[in-house]
Amino acid sequence: MITTAPRPPRRAAIPLAGVLGSTALSITANSIVAVAVPWLVLERTGSAALAGLAGAAAIAPIAFSAVFGGALIDRIGRRRSSIVADVLSALAVAAIPLAELTVGLGIPLLLVLVALGAVFDSPGAAARESLRPDVARHAGVPLTRLNAWGEAAEGIGYLAGPGLAGVLLIVIGGFGTLWTSVVLFGLAAILTAVTIPRHLAPRPRPEPYLRSVVEGLRYVLRDPTLRAVTLTAAVLWVFVLPFETVVLNAHLQATGQAAAFGIILAAYAAGGIAGALVYGAFANRLSSRATLAGGLAAAGLLLGAFALLPPVWVMVALALLAGVVTGPINPVCSLIIQTRTPERLRGRVIGSYTALSLAAGPLGLLAVGPLVDAYGPAIGFTVIGVGCLLAAAVAAVARGLRGLGRPDPGEHVLASSGPTSSS
Repeated sequence: MITTAPRPPRRAAIPLAGVLGSTALSITANSIVAVAVPWLVLERTGSAALAGLAGAAAIAPIAFSAVFGGALIDRIGRRRSSIVADVLSALAVAAIPLAELTVGLGIPLLLVLVALGAVFDSPGAAARESLRPDVARHAGVPLTRLNAWGEAAEGIGYLAGPGLAGVLLIVIGGFGTLWTSVVLFGLAAILTAVTIPRHLAPRPRPEPYLRSVVEGLRYVLRDPTLRAVTLTAAVLWVFVLPFETVVLNAHLQATGQAAAFGIILAAYAAGGIAGALVYGAFANRLSSRATLAGGLAAAGLLLGAFALLPPVWVMVALALLAGVVTGPINPVCSLIIQTRTPERLRGRVIGSYTALSLAAGPLGLLAVGPLVDAYGPAIGFTVIGVGCLLAAAVAAVARGLRGLGRPDPGEHVLASSGPTSSS
């Protein structure tokens, strides 16, 4: 449904700022954990395989928690789910430095605690994404633009997180670095609580929980377009997840250029912010399918070029460009999912998409780590580049994506088939 909303009062922008701010804070907290934990594991053990295992521990639970957490969002509400997820993430991350100070922190216990913390990440992210259409409708902002701003907010988190992690690893050292993530998760929860009105989204309608889980999975798998987007994302994640956690990490530590790690990741995040914002400004002129396939293909070439093991300044430039071309990918995927999903199914469908797309991701982390140990990082970068090109090919030929053209610039309300409950 397309509606034209009058220009909203200034107070309507408060939820907009809240959902973007909580996104940036939560992603910053997560990215500090994602950078610091594998780094400390590799520093202490010298094993890229164990660093990959630590990265996999942070990803594997997401597939499980996303599908069940998505249904929970529709059951208890989007705002409440976002707050609860950030609070539980803070507690789970706090357990890591507390364990090191008390019982000692071996690799097995670390993996368990990292996995526990990851359980709450996906429901929180899905809840914030589920809130976007409600916030867009409330503020009179096109959904394409808000998705782009949301991606930019995530990019700010990915930009700030690695830089903060690098500084904290030097200044504080060890797993005490993670206390910063605990504080940021807490701030994200508080910001959501004070800026997002309870009445912004429709009240959840009581439904049998397991039936809701199954319904979300079925909806994604039966819809040709959602199925194609999910398959594209799944192929991408298998190959991209090892980039920073394993391959880049191992190369820079082996060559004594550890200080460049945060700079390269920051360049990638900065490019992603720029790419998302440019997409948000020109989304109505761009084909969703062409944007998705073209961005993935360009990313494959740019990330694959890391296999040449160029100087750091070249890697920074490649990362910046890779961020620019991949910046529109998440906003495009989010828009496709949001506009093809009935409102009452929004949380469970987003959760199911996340679960299915990330399900095979840990396999990439587990496979690339030993590959880097055996043959070096150049092979790892090559595999990542080829994987992105494969994802681009899937997007280009998938039947479900053939009908996608330019998004409607005024669209900020979801498909609303099926009964919904009003607030």
